[in-house]
Amino acid sequence: HLACLSCCSHISQEQSTPMAELKSGRGPTTGVCADDVLRHNVKLLTLGGAWPPSERSGLRRLFPLYTATIYFCQSATIAMGIWLTYDLWGDVDEIMLTYVNTFTLLGGYIKLIYFSRDVRGYRELVSILRDVAREQWPYCENDAKLMAIFTGAYRKGLWLTFGPLVYLNILGPTWFFMPLILRAFGSEERLLPFVNLRESVTNIFPLYVAIYVVQVYCMFFWNIISVGLDMFFVTSMVHVAAQLKILNERLSNLGEDPPHDDYGAVLDRQIMRGFVNPQKWPFSRDGRRRDMYEELRNCIKTHQHILSSLKTLQRVMSPVAMTQFLCSASGACITLFQATFNPEGNSTLKCLIFLPLPAFQIFIYCWAGHEIVYQEELLSVSGYGSAWVGASRRISVVLHILMCNAQKPLRLTAGKFYPVNRDTFVTLINASYTFYTLMRQTRDQGSTVQT
Repeated sequence: HLACLSCCSHISQEQSTPMAELKSGRGPTTGVCADDVLRHNVKLLTLGGAWPPSERSGLRRLFPLYTATIYFCQSATIAMGIWLTYDLWGDVDEIMLTYVNTFTLLGGYIKLIYFSRDVRGYRELVSILRDVAREQWPYCENDAKLMAIFTGAYRKGLWLTFGPLVYLNILGPTWFFMPLILRAFGSEERLLPFVNLRESVTNIFPLYVAIYVVQVYCMFFWNIISVGLDMFFVTSMVHVAAQLKILNERLSNLGEDPPHDDYGAVLDRQIMRGFVNPQKWPFSRDGRRRDMYEELRNCIKTHQHILSSLKTLQRVMSPVAMTQFLCSASGACITLFQATFNPEGNSTLKCLIFLPLPAFQIFIYCWAGHEIVYQEELLSVSGYGSAWVGASRRISVVLHILMCNAQKPLRLTAGKFYPVNRDTFVTLINASYTFYTLMRQTRDQGSTVQT
């Protein structure tokens, strides 16, 4: 066991292969490259005022002011929600509707704070994931199946990044313009998109317009920052799972002869059956063993590089994922309660449209995390698909080390409490529905007592 650990340590300390240091070019047919990993996510977060631009320009000098306006609008809208809760104390329906809006905003605000405190960690995560992709890029260029895995992850990341934003930008105008539509249809109240205030405030028209703009500005950037951060981490996990899948394919094909080398395949079968003495072909057999050993060492280096990226991902993602789990679980429960019992059609419509989002934000984390665990578990058996039969003892020992390391339990966690996998999604949804049932029973009992 100590010898195995020593061998792993020796491999990890050696200098990486020249292939990892080469700058990846774009695929001739796919038009993507290793440097495209998380590129769109970074641009989106820059648009949202979270990710500072890297180039030194006038935009970078003004960027802190841009971010400050977003902090101000979100802080002001959250403060409005707290103020309204105080004014409406005793009106359960209105308080819960205000709670959904305010708590959702508060979750995005906390996530933005976590990001702002550790921008360097996020840059490190992007850098290390691109390094892993560059390390395996030459293999992708030479194998259509591996290239398909990489491009599939890239396209999936695009859908996950922009799909929810398209949905929210369709949903947003429903919230933005609903007060104006109601006003046009004869309503005398001056309502606000997300957090209503007392009439003494809204009756002052310039103040009403200013608050309206602040709330719309706040929610527009909440869409980009809160959901954008979630999709940043989910896309990171998708790329990690893809790199593990590529590594699995490399390990399964380890030591195999090229498909056109029929003579070599026949020779391997004869050697395994004992009909031929392998020492009569010292150059072909020993050369292939050396290549197999070098490729196996490269696989171990790549695996250790991927594990290093997972440590960085866990460090920066854990508090953000925990915040999102808490906000989504409670938000889904109260939104469902409001959609069921709130007598106002306007509020019910908003709740029904918003309801899928909290469940989706939980599920997408758990699904992506589960894929990483699944690919890591496959790594422990992929070695059996390689040409390990008849290989030297040195190759067998190193392969055994890799397979044993892959059997160690690998978990990404949210706040060190919830593992990010599908079981956690089911647990949180069950907990949310249980709390909804409790609230419903409490309401029914209160109505019975009053009657």
